[in-house]
Amino acid sequence: MISFVVGRNMGHLGRCISISEKLHQLNLPIQVFAFKESHGYLLDNLQNHIPLNPYKSRKFEDGKQTELLIHDWRSEVTAFRIEGKVDLNTKIVTIYHSDFSLDRNDSTEMREYKQKIQKTANHSNIFLHMNLFPPERSDTNLNCIYIPVPLITRDISMPPEEVKNKLKLQADESFILVQMGGGLGPSRYQQIVKWYEQINALAGRYRFVVAGQLQEEDFQFDKRIIKAPLFPNGKNLVNAASLVISKPGMGILGDCISTGTPLLFLPADDAEREQKIGMLRKILNSDMGTIKEPEEIVTKIEQALAKKNVFQENFSKIPTNGAEVASKIIETAYRIPLSELPKRREELLSLTPFSSYGNKS
Repeated sequence: MISFVVGRNMGHLGRCISISEKLHQLNLPIQVFAFKESHGYLLDNLQNHIPLNPYKSRKFEDGKQTELLIHDWRSEVTAFRIEGKVDLNTKIVTIYHSDFSLDRNDSTEMREYKQKIQKTANHSNIFLHMNLFPPERSDTNLNCIYIPVPLITRDISMPPEEVKNKLKLQADESFILVQMGGGLGPSRYQQIVKWYEQINALAGRYRFVVAGQLQEEDFQFDKRIIKAPLFPNGKNLVNAASLVISKPGMGILGDCISTGTPLLFLPADDAEREQKIGMLRKILNSDMGTIKEPEEIVTKIEQALAKKNVFQENFSKIPTNGAEVASKIIETAYRIPLSELPKRREELLSLTPFSSYGNKS
């Protein structure tokens, strides 16, 4: 049995759905463990009757039947083996996306964040690391099998016209999507109210749609702002939008890249989100995709709408077939005994399309 442990954040949930469905298509036994708050969303999204279970880290049910354990960045999962929650021969696969290379210019917070990534990876057997650009092969100094993979995103499943119909908009009516994440847990965006107030102030100038969250938002929006329901596949909403304004996050970055939708990131409130801003800046080779102060929001919106082609051209260079790549790597690892994994490292690496590590064609 393959078990996938996932948290509450929308980006993590999206990757879990994409990979779980790919594994099911490969006829592999897959089950998902998640917090109860996200079960409704997952039930609306997981196809093919993939089993969904409540996740409690203190007692991991069915752990002894798990031969391979996947987690999309739940650091406590890497201790399950030594805690006896899974068998000693269970293989642990970690999925993540942020840079973990220490730099002398890193802040204390950034250094601690990168060290946490390294620590979690080192307690895994395989680290599937999402990369926006082909990585240079170098010694990662990790005590695991490091495999870079492309961006993992979901497929579009609803045309823009149908999305707009659900929002009670005309088919030719454009809108700006405001996305603040799932709205649950300690990782909730700290500046959410500040920027909702800025959006409210511009309600008469632009047609805004605020993305639905896992938890109902109690902020009092201007009546001209549309509060979208929680779409089963949020990428459909992104695809229908003319522009997205969002707290920095990997899930929304992936959705915008894969749909070619212009994106404006709001200021970061921690080291992880600072890295996402850095990713967008690197893709665009400018600060065109970032909003730093409320006074510049209108200028940034107008610039992004006018230069949609710049976003699309740069986004089109980023490979987004990570779900297919990751599922093939996981399928291969599932069939290899834990003791044999180190000997089969090059076989696993051959499955990534990045020529510096794997496929040389």
